[in-house]
Amino acid sequence: MNAVSRRNLILGASAIAVTPALPALAPSRAWARADGKQDLIPSSGAHFGAYVYEGNDLGVSQPENLESKLGHSLGINHCFQPVDVPLHSARMRKDIAAGRIPMVSWAAGTEARLRQIVAGQHDDWIDTQADSLAALNAPVLMRLTWEFDLRYTDTTLFTEMWRYVHERFAAAPQVAFVWCPTWRAYRETARAEPFYPGNAYVDWIGADGYARAREDKPEYNYRAFDLMFDTAHAFARDHGKPFIVGETGVHRAASNPFQAEWLTDTHTVIKSDYPELKALVYFHRDGPEGDDNWRVTVPDGGPAQRALAAIATDPHFNPG
Repeated sequence: MNAVSRRNLILGASAIAVTPALPALAPSRAWARADGKQDLIPSSGAHFGAYVYEGNDLGVSQPENLESKLGHSLGINHCFQPVDVPLHSARMRKDIAAGRIPMVSWAAGTEARLRQIVAGQHDDWIDTQADSLAALNAPVLMRLTWEFDLRYTDTTLFTEMWRYVHERFAAAPQVAFVWCPTWRAYRETARAEPFYPGNAYVDWIGADGYARAREDKPEYNYRAFDLMFDTAHAFARDHGKPFIVGETGVHRAASNPFQAEWLTDTHTVIKSDYPELKALVYFHRDGPEGDDNWRVTVPDGGPAQRALAAIATDPHFNPG
């Protein structure tokens, strides 16, 4: 699918291809605990990763080409998982073997489907997904129905669904549940707290946010990282959870080549002011919409690519 928008991913549209389940794989990392998910949290610094669209099936990230341009491997490879589709197990196994942490954004569907989940109508699907993740034999970050503040209104239903799915994933204890609305849910709309299912059901707290051209609204025009994520970071700190930027990007426009400056400023502010930020994940894809061009590799080797490479190669973003 060559004209995939970010909206398609948010809605959890189905992928074309299905990856069959494979036998368990021995992990390439030596995880200290049986479930391993606590080992994902670095004592200092933060993992750096990306979703990299290479014209492949919807949701599957192929990081190798970007890694070659950055001159460094990614710590996290981020894939999107549509509803009722088997996990992209082959891709995740490849990442584990290469030392990358898989992160899957796992769609739960419409609000009507959330009611069906709570009623037990999708238990077989949930259990199959949990078993497939358990078979990976390595910890995984799972953003369950990310950016939920954009499409759900029933917060009680949402929290019930979250707790229900979390309980059914008991068979996959190495899955770290990532709760991730948009930055505006914390800073502007006050929608974060009502959607929070409780500390016992959340391993990581996150937020998504993009810097784009908004000349009609100067306060949003290439909005600074700090003015999107400061309140979300404080929310994670107050709840005793590691903070993750699950998706971020800076728009590329020939008339305003702001990408490199924004990335450089972000690099600096994270290291100085975001001690609880333990993962940063870039959305490296261009789409059909005019404000949906996030790749930093145009032009190849240009200032934006070098700015992202500076993040990828910084020891701060390569925790041991």
